[in-house]
Amino acid sequence: MVKQRVLRLQQQQTLQQQKAELAAQQALLAQQESTLDAQRRRMEAQDQKIATLTGELDTLRTPDGSLAGGDATTVPVEILDQPVASPGAQGPQQRPEKADEQADQTSEAVAQAQQDDPTRALLEDFKGAWRLPGTNAALGIGGYVKSAMVYNFDPLEIPDRFIVGSIPVSSTSVQDAEAQSSLTADQSRINFDLREPTEYGVLRAFIEGDFAEDNGTFRLRHAFGQWNKITAGKTWSAFVDTQASPEEVDFEGLNGRINVRQTQLRVMPTLGHEYEFQFSMEDPNPQVQNGRGVTRFPDLVMTGRFNPRERLHTKAALLLRQVRAQRPADEGAGVEKDHGWGLSLSGRYRTPQFNEQDSVLFQLSYGNVIGRYVNDLSSVGNFDGIFNPDNGELELFDIFAGYVSYQHWWDPDTWGLKWLTRNQMRSNFTLGFVDVDNPGFVSGDAYKRTIRLSGNLFWSPTPRIDIGGEYLWGSRENEDGSDGDAKQVQFAVRYRF
Repeated sequence: MVKQRVLRLQQQQTLQQQKAELAAQQALLAQQESTLDAQRRRMEAQDQKIATLTGELDTLRTPDGSLAGGDATTVPVEILDQPVASPGAQGPQQRPEKADEQADQTSEAVAQAQQDDPTRALLEDFKGAWRLPGTNAALGIGGYVKSAMVYNFDPLEIPDRFIVGSIPVSSTSVQDAEAQSSLTADQSRINFDLREPTEYGVLRAFIEGDFAEDNGTFRLRHAFGQWNKITAGKTWSAFVDTQASPEEVDFEGLNGRINVRQTQLRVMPTLGHEYEFQFSMEDPNPQVQNGRGVTRFPDLVMTGRFNPRERLHTKAALLLRQVRAQRPADEGAGVEKDHGWGLSLSGRYRTPQFNEQDSVLFQLSYGNVIGRYVNDLSSVGNFDGIFNPDNGELELFDIFAGYVSYQHWWDPDTWGLKWLTRNQMRSNFTLGFVDVDNPGFVSGDAYKRTIRLSGNLFWSPTPRIDIGGEYLWGSRENEDGSDGDAKQVQFAVRYRF
């Protein structure tokens, strides 16, 4: 009997011990389940964040549906006048219309995911770029393939573009000269654009080239770095206004347009939303007709941009230059220098009278050292200065140049073109001029004045394709009053990538 009691007592103790161990195991399992549930919730949140970021990047990789301008305004270099966006800028978050709890949670998750991505603000304005693995940088590859056909009604020195200054006049034209035509793809270009947010602003490195040199040789167009408000490298001069450049088929572009790319160091402080100031030191590269230019002191460019309204853009620019050149050895050699200035006023005004996208563009430039900056004079060459053969002094050219252009977007409904959609067809009508006040000792066949008229029609069946045709007429007048004119028709197809 005693043995049975002891055995039952031992069994009860064993049972109680097992119950205690079971309770401890249950508590441990409950704790583990709670931990697993928390981990599961974190993983679901991470999956949702990854899905959100993936969707945003896929959206950013979609080609931009907007249309760029002509050769003179190829994106993205021409937006250099606007400093790249800061990665710290956070735009307003779009909340869903449905105001239930689930929708609010989704909106908050999206907002948090965007805040966690350091390149969110950067990539918003950098469409088509790829995030580089393991970094916060993104790389974009751009450019286009362009095929152009040029038909000349009159002889020109260069048949694949319309250089008004090269039009032969009656006293200098070559007898039996024949008008030529041209088919070329040399105007095609490619660029690489890298951007990365840093603590002090966005870092950008850009390089672009085309094949417009002789025999399709590669030519460097742009190579610059930009960090926050500072730009260093080769790109458009600060004296150029890319936002006021008309769209054209002609690769040469307007005769009276300020148009030069050169190495520079530029700072671009902004003053609120309406004002922007730029200061640039640029490669002078003086070009003198009967001497050799000497580079010594950089060109100084100061510009102010004023955007009082969304429809209106204006830019004023001041150019200060030292033109230094060496006389030929047979004229005593020696180095002469002179100082000069130039002013430019340009702008773009969107006119809603016919179409809300229509706009008027203009530029007026005047000065005695702007010869190399004016497109037609730069193509003809050496209009920064000239040595006076009588006394050997260096003299400058007073130059007045400019243009006005109207861009109209055609409404297909007005013309019964049901197969077209809006924002596919536009035309540009442009008048440009250049007037040179030559020193009194120049010869009679010296460049005096040119006028250029053009009208075109562009059709973009898709955002990546531009098909255009353009008619051009130009006239050149020499110092002695002799003149000549020429006509040209161009067609081009451009495939963007």
